[in-house]
Amino acid sequence: MKKVSIFLLSSLLYISLLAQEPGHEISVKFEGYQDSIVYLGCYFGDKLSIADTSKTHKGEFIFEGPGSLKEGVYFLVSIYKQKLFEFLIGDDQYFKIEADLHGLPDGVQFKGSDENDRFYSYLDYNKENYDRIKQIQAKLKSLPPGNDSIALLTAETDRINQESIDYKLKIIETYPHSISSVLFNIMREPEVPDFFLDNGRQDSISAYLYYRNHYWEYVDFADDRFLRTPVFHRKLERYMRDVIPRHPDSIINEIDVMIEKTLDNSEMRNYLLWYFTNTYETSKVMGYDKIFVHMVDHYFTQQSYDWLHPTVQQNMIIRVNQLRNVLLGAYAPALVMADTGNQFISLRELSAEYIIILFWSSTCGECKQEVKTLNEFYKDTDIDIKIFAVNTDTTFSKWKDYISKYQLDWVHVNGNVSLTGDYHNIYDIYSTPVIYVLDSQKAIIAKRLTAEKIPAIIERHQKGKTY
Repeated sequence: MKKVSIFLLSSLLYISLLAQEPGHEISVKFEGYQDSIVYLGCYFGDKLSIADTSKTHKGEFIFEGPGSLKEGVYFLVSIYKQKLFEFLIGDDQYFKIEADLHGLPDGVQFKGSDENDRFYSYLDYNKENYDRIKQIQAKLKSLPPGNDSIALLTAETDRINQESIDYKLKIIETYPHSISSVLFNIMREPEVPDFFLDNGRQDSISAYLYYRNHYWEYVDFADDRFLRTPVFHRKLERYMRDVIPRHPDSIINEIDVMIEKTLDNSEMRNYLLWYFTNTYETSKVMGYDKIFVHMVDHYFTQQSYDWLHPTVQQNMIIRVNQLRNVLLGAYAPALVMADTGNQFISLRELSAEYIIILFWSSTCGECKQEVKTLNEFYKDTDIDIKIFAVNTDTTFSKWKDYISKYQLDWVHVNGNVSLTGDYHNIYDIYSTPVIYVLDSQKAIIAKRLTAEKIPAIIERHQKGKTY
């Protein structure tokens, strides 16, 4: 593939793990740990951050400072980047930990931390339930279909699962502002009631809508602590990937709703801005660049951020101004270029049911395969199609020879001899080959696809379907 240029969104997201007074002191006595250094790590969205480093002192590691650590799920990390065990840091930040390296994750004990006593009691309880369910599942696999014990064992599994839910709900009810409640709340799933149609059949659409509308019911986007758990980012990704419709407009609406729930300049707001902008700027899904354009237009054109370098932000705005003209549904920008006989031809003057724009080079290996596939389709189809093939190379003789050799009966133009400016900027061309598909009005109905997908795209369009 011939590379031209590409803008890579980068972020200087600054994560401060220190708040204000009254300070913290966490000492760790680690039996069996031979190294002299251990790190204190913390979750932050999909990242793992190092909050502090400690060297052994009289057999102990001590993490201390005048400011409080921000509440969340933390862990110790060895010098070999191995995560050793997790624990919670809430509002009680003066406590001791005793652990045995060879007994992990069991055998971790806390002194002075009720939060972690509750958390590890839950972990023990959860492990017991997991072992019980595993035994039941083994029994179920051994039973023949229709055995009377199947219903009893299934009911026992449901009872154990409900007990686990009730255990967490009790902690949430008793300690509603604790970090353990934050963790358990983000793990909660909506309890979807039964919905039925008038004919008595289950109403799956209403059930889905209820689940989607209550997915974030127990998550407070104004509380940054949810970010510092290992669950938040996975829950966010699942929502965007599996729960909401995958149409750009639906995704944009969901993003705006989430960001609206955050506090100005909060870690949650900045994280969501960074994550969504980066995700959809680099997405390979056709049409998702509309989401990137929306993010920049609504959140970055009028406001600067201390975690984003001004040059990066300006480059984002420049790129969006290029992309907005070639979004799906937009009318294809004008191209007036010289053909093989050095006569200027305008894209706007072409007339066909469908027009395919191909940016290609005769010296590009991947381009040659796409040209072959596209030409086979062009010769075999009965659909009224014209191909506007833009040569991106400067080796004009090779370009003309290739056209003649493979009998490419298309509209061929030289992208380097243009009356309409640089096609790289106009059509966002940073590599070749690139294909755009236009309808009869020259509106863009598909882009950045392989030639083999063109027949399906046209068939969908003829049936009135769009991306």
